[in-house]
Amino acid sequence: MVTKLLRFFSYHQPRRIRVIENTLKSRRTVATLFWARQYRILEWLGAYRSLTRQDYDQTINGLVNDGLLMIDDQLQAKLTEKGASQLKKEESNLYTPSFYDWYWLANTQRIMQRLFLAIQVVSEYSYGQRKYVPLAISYGEMLAVKQWFRQNFRQNIVNELYSDLHRLGSALENEDPRLATDLFNVMIGHNYSGWTVNQASADLNIGLDDVQFLRHDEMLAISAYARNFPGPLQQLFLPLFNESPLNRSAQITFDLYVKGLSIEQIAQQRRLKQNTIKEHLLEAAVLIPNKLNWDALLPADKRVALGKFYQGDPTSWEFNEDKATFYEYRLYQIYQGITDGK
Repeated sequence: MVTKLLRFFSYHQPRRIRVIENTLKSRRTVATLFWARQYRILEWLGAYRSLTRQDYDQTINGLVNDGLLMIDDQLQAKLTEKGASQLKKEESNLYTPSFYDWYWLANTQRIMQRLFLAIQVVSEYSYGQRKYVPLAISYGEMLAVKQWFRQNFRQNIVNELYSDLHRLGSALENEDPRLATDLFNVMIGHNYSGWTVNQASADLNIGLDDVQFLRHDEMLAISAYARNFPGPLQQLFLPLFNESPLNRSAQITFDLYVKGLSIEQIAQQRRLKQNTIKEHLLEAAVLIPNKLNWDALLPADKRVALGKFYQGDPTSWEFNEDKATFYEYRLYQIYQGITDGK
């Protein structure tokens, strides 16, 4: 059986266990985003939102007790030789995501909740039924689906949704048949309760742990499809879509920065602290580095000065307040990581 979470650790690079946890749960601090990029797991942001601290820590302790992982007193972990060997042995059986580049587009838990309730509502409606299998979702999501159904309430809603799902299924089939197979088997409909995790694992021949990652992939695929193709699914999900990888407040700051406003001017206009504006720009530097004017953000002469002191792998640097502010230090770390091809 695939060893849970082993894929997120490295034999050569110490990795902070809380960064990996926060990445999977989508706790979007600048520090988490920065280190996730350095570990090359940024696209896994939000891939396991239901993960609890207790389950995560138990898994980590299990990997340590089995001799697969070692942790230092700074809570940084590396694979042992045994762990690296185990991971290499299992790599070919790990589920490889197809749509994780869309990690920023939507909260896949909310997409899944709306989708499953909407499918059930339309399915029961097609049979003239009003009884539903209870779903553990928030009242807000229930209300959103109710409003969506009322707006689309007409005789051909069944056919329109079917056509939308058929087009989606064809796209998924071309990318990875397992995505389409699981999606249409996990849905809840009239007299059908949908696959359990165990059924999906057995029928698709993937590990139990990978079913979570497969379904996250499915929801990102649906989101990407609905974002680009008008229809019932787009109407259902559109309010959940993000405009960019940045959070809403950071996006506003970034837009003002692109217009040429300084940190001081943005802070004054938005009535926010300058440190908050700097956090927004750091988020942009991590998530959309190619859209930044680095010569304005961190001038060349400053980069040269920092380069004389900070050398080698950026992940090994230690901040020295005599050489730069933490904002400049972090910007230079990000910049070097980008220019080094990381």
